[in-house]
Amino acid sequence: MKEKSSRVRAIKEIEVLDIGDGDYQPKTTPDEFRRFIYEHKSKAMVDKRMDVRTAVKKFIKNGVSIAIGGCSFVRLPMAVVHEMIRQNVKNLTMVAGTRTFDLNLLLDNGCIKHLEIGYIVGMEVFGIPRLTRKKVEDAIARGELTINEWDNASMAWRHKAAGMGLPFLPVRNMMGSDGFRRSGGIKIRCPFTGEELVLVPAIYTDVAVVHVHEADIYGNCRIYGAINEDWGKMRGAKRLIITTERIIDTDEIRREPEKTFLPYFYVDAVVEVPYGAHPTNMPKMYYLDIDHIKEYMNASRDPSGKALKEYYEKYIFGVDSFEEYLEKIGGKEKLKYLEDLERQRKNVDGEH
Repeated sequence: MKEKSSRVRAIKEIEVLDIGDGDYQPKTTPDEFRRFIYEHKSKAMVDKRMDVRTAVKKFIKNGVSIAIGGCSFVRLPMAVVHEMIRQNVKNLTMVAGTRTFDLNLLLDNGCIKHLEIGYIVGMEVFGIPRLTRKKVEDAIARGELTINEWDNASMAWRHKAAGMGLPFLPVRNMMGSDGFRRSGGIKIRCPFTGEELVLVPAIYTDVAVVHVHEADIYGNCRIYGAINEDWGKMRGAKRLIITTERIIDTDEIRREPEKTFLPYFYVDAVVEVPYGAHPTNMPKMYYLDIDHIKEYMNASRDPSGKALKEYYEKYIFGVDSFEEYLEKIGGKEKLKYLEDLERQRKNVDGEH
């Protein structure tokens, strides 16, 4: 009994070793999140189909916190990103690990006021879009954009914590680097082992948007290939918009339930958008449109800003829908070419 008492005292006095200089957003607690789900989300199997315009207008309001699915140049929900820009959504808090093209478009158009982020602005092998970087630097200097810095791994675990219904997770990264110093993490001594750990806070968002391969009308959905942080993003969002390459029959879902990545009761909107991840890669379906990415990058290097303005006028403001945008980038011929590239890549990797 004496041994147990000393152990209880030790646990009650968990040693805090250091606190990062950063902060974190959003600050929704697990219980607040649960109450919202209980009060506002039904488990009834109802048809949730709607178009992109309606989904954005209904769920993505000015000032909300948002997580976007996919990662790098893979499976980004670009149809929704375009529509957010067209609807002039502002003052968003964006939470993400690695973001590239999707976030750059939102930053270019002044949609973001706060970032919880691991990697931004850079377009990896394509380089850095100069005007986007300049806009971000200027917005930070004017106080119009704030950033809390994390790394990709800690952001993934923050989403996972939300998906598990927890307020935080203990992790073993960031220690020994300036990454911890700039984060909102807390370093402690583990009460069980005495080892050093970092606590990272969960991310519960107002809305998440994820592009998937297949879904039924209720929201049961499938993702093929890397899932990145989407397991936590989808489960930790008050509202979830699913865009899908195709809608399939629920009987097909039931025949192979093991393929269901997320069940329907998490989902608020199902939007069928073929090629909805263009110009990014949709694994097993179509490859990254390198030519289009280069067109954006070239426009972003024009110091006058004229070329970038023309890019947005041509592909977002000058069209009424994502379908019209797909015609502008080359239509069926270009999309078939990207499909063929993805099939060739699969064959090279040994997939048949």
